[in-house]
Amino acid sequence: MENEGNVVVDIGNSKIKTAIFEGERLVSRFAADHLEEVFQHYNKASYRWIFSSVGDDPSAHSRISALKDHLILSRDTPLPISLDYQTPETLGVDRIAASVGAFHLYKKSCLVIDAGTCITYDLVDKTGVYRGGAIAPGLKMRMKAMSHFTKRLPDVSAEWEEIPLKTQGKTTRECLVTGAFDGVVHEMDGFIEAFLKEYEDLAVILTGGDANYFESKLKAPIFADFDLVLTGLNTILNYNK
Repeated sequence: MENEGNVVVDIGNSKIKTAIFEGERLVSRFAADHLEEVFQHYNKASYRWIFSSVGDDPSAHSRISALKDHLILSRDTPLPISLDYQTPETLGVDRIAASVGAFHLYKKSCLVIDAGTCITYDLVDKTGVYRGGAIAPGLKMRMKAMSHFTKRLPDVSAEWEEIPLKTQGKTTRECLVTGAFDGVVHEMDGFIEAFLKEYEDLAVILTGGDANYFESKLKAPIFADFDLVLTGLNTILNYNK
């Protein structure tokens, strides 16, 4: 039976994001809360599958193993880039997939900023070597941490979008939002500036669930790509045909 496309599955901290690719073209997306919803949505036997971040759920692995043609992304998976990383067994597969996606699209040195639960900064050089990066607290994590580690500061993580963002906050809630949000912006600008000193012809790609909050706030020109991890997973699956 002829293959009808690639199903790529990115299991994140809060949501499962999936897509169908035909060759290198993304043709449809689907988001789910549970893996079983994904299997019900894509019910054709002729798909090829790739999964990232399946964790240690035995039932998930059992269900995936029953698929005829599938790949689970791990540190042992052959990649179209090489890893210059001292502890590859601890490198998140989402970071690997995003880095592969960026280099596949731009074919040059790339800095990937993934703004999610945590904010990750990952560098792939122009020769296709992953050089490492940084991990920092995400936007809501910063807000929650300020409340958790103090006795009187409130947790504004659930309401922050309703609180005015000001350079000079006039209430404690405004100060918390400004500190967290502008702190992220300045951090991103600082990392971009530092990487640009070492890699002049650098593509900066912003992705992740919170990317839309920051894409218009940064000083340097960037590319916003909300499908970067999915593109990377598809690239890895095609590489492993």
